Amino acid sequence: MLLPISELLQDFNIQPKRILHVGAHLAEESNDYTEYFRVPVIWIEAQPKLCQELKQSLDLSLNTVIEACVLDKDDAVMTLNVTSNSQSTSILNFGTHADTYPEVVVTELVTVHTKRLDSLLSGKEVPDFINLDIQGVELKAIMSLGVLIDQVKAIYTEVNKRHVYVGCNLIQDMDAHLKKYGFKRITTRWKRRSGWGDALYVNEKIPRRNLIQYIRSNLRLVKFYSPNRMKSLI
Repeated sequence: MLLPISELLQDFNIQPKRILHVGAHLAEESNDYTEYFRVPVIWIEAQPKLCQELKQSLDLSLNTVIEACVLDKDDAVMTLNVTSNSQSTSILNFGTHADTYPEVVVTELVTVHTKRLDSLLSGKEVPDFINLDIQGVELKAIMSLGVLIDQVKAIYTEVNKRHVYVGCNLIQDMDAHLKKYGFKRITTRWKRRSGWGDALYVNEKIPRRNLIQYIRSNLRLVKFYSPNRMKSLI
């Protein structure tokens, strides 16, 4: 995550009752979720091997692990491109990613069946905070919530300003879709020269920030892009 979880709480009033994390990988955020929120977390991961590791490493009294490839339709058969850097694994083929990260290559092809989020969450309490990191299909995952999106307060998601993966969603499409449901993008951080970044969208259910939070978050944003110049200001 390009925006630390501590800052989600301190600067943007994100205080979820439940969390849904789509694209769990190895649950690198788990310790921070526990430290700052300590609420139930549903982790969804498409890679079978990683799911087994998660079930062994996480405290299952607070965490639920679901093996699924999330998309906007149920039971479509797709090929998951598992890569040498497993965080780049996607059902989409590399676009500009191949030029930016030439050292990352596909090492395995895994057949997966897709699931919508509203299907996976059927009968469960819907998390009010969603974190998405699924390499180019984040918008389709959000669309798969259906009417359940009305119960969500904040969405933290990877976004793209160029086609990092072939056919991936672009940030203007994400903005337009979420605007229809009352969400506004309030901060964005871009990975330098890579075409992707992270964005935070909130709706009116999240308390408005005060002046100190607004100034502090903007100073941190400047520091993110110019760390050497801002060390003494944060």
